Amino acid sequence: MLKAVTFDLWNTLITERPDGLGWTKAERLRRIEEILRGEQIAVNPEEINRAYAAMGERLQALWKTQRDIGVRAQVEWLLEILGVGENVLCSDPLMERLVEAYTFPILSELPIPLDGASEVLSNLDARGLRMAIICNTGRTPGKILRLILGHLNLAKYFSVQTFSDEVCLRKPHPEVFERTLAALGVQSSEALHVGDTLAADIAGALGVGMRAVHFCHERAANPDPADGQTIFSLPELLPLISLH
Repeated sequence: MLKAVTFDLWNTLITERPDGLGWTKAERLRRIEEILRGEQIAVNPEEINRAYAAMGERLQALWKTQRDIGVRAQVEWLLEILGVGENVLCSDPLMERLVEAYTFPILSELPIPLDGASEVLSNLDARGLRMAIICNTGRTPGKILRLILGHLNLAKYFSVQTFSDEVCLRKPHPEVFERTLAALGVQSSEALHVGDTLAADIAGALGVGMRAVHFCHERAANPDPADGQTIFSLPELLPLISLH
């Protein structure tokens, strides 16, 4: 018997606005440069942009190992690559300001829910199904994603929210799913996971004994249908779940 449904977040329930990703990056870098210059630490936009890209490469390499780090560690990497870490790391108040500059801009250019997200979640909630988020974060940490879900009026549906930067593990690592299932109080055979990424979401969920549904759409990480259960819009999930 199905008792719980877990969801990926990015490009499964929410997505960036058309210009959101570029604006957020530019604003992050602008704020960081402004703070460093205010501390008499000379940097220029080109240097910060190159350091940001280099940090992204480090993150991608780390993420391939199914591990993750918190956002403060990301900012420390950025400062190290810029060659100014020694000037900053000894000052907790300054680090806090830099972390805020790095994480807060997305709140001014909020992502948007995918079509049908609120209606589908409301329907599943009315059926008494327990729900959770299992999200691989990028440069936006779980702390901020919780605020975003609150602003979008979606947080109320999820009794559990698992974010990779907080557990320091990324899907498809089985422990990410197992921790979430334990928090929900269900067995893997009693849960279904919905996501847009075949390796992280579908293979990860199946690997721990959950059922899985691939959400296949033009902005998905894997926009081509996979073998097994596939939906092309969120409302298609409702009749499919009725079969479980």
